[in-house]
Amino acid sequence: MNTSNQNIYFDLNLIYQERFGDVLFLIGTILAIISTYQAEKFTLEKLFKIIPSQNNSAYTIAAASWIFFIASIIFAYVAIARYDEVKSTDPNVSPVTLKGGEITAIGNIFKVIGFGLAAVGNQLKANSTTADGPAIISQ
Repeated sequence: MNTSNQNIYFDLNLIYQERFGDVLFLIGTILAIISTYQAEKFTLEKLFKIIPSQNNSAYTIAAASWIFFIASIIFAYVAIARYDEVKSTDPNVSPVTLKGGEITAIGNIFKVIGFGLAAVGNQLKANSTTADGPAIISQ
């Protein structure tokens, strides 16, 4: 297989990985929306003195946070791999393009750190209990 075809397959692989990250992010966003509805329902039940149902919003947002974290790892990997590919395969690449790729990769690494911290924090809150069960939390 020649180098050109290898690059094409590598690019396709990165695209598929990025798409998988996008789907994970979408699932995480849907879970985050569900969590806010769960928290709203629980709060309204308390307000109107209805026996509140179990509040699962903390668990839902914790699950969403872990999914965001996994997706951010995929995005960071793709950004770093694309930067490395451009840097190593195109000798005429513009320094501005390289700097843009480097900044994008660094930004994605910070996203991984941020989503990782949020996931750990949300999981800790979900595992803790209050008089009403797990804390009502949101992103």
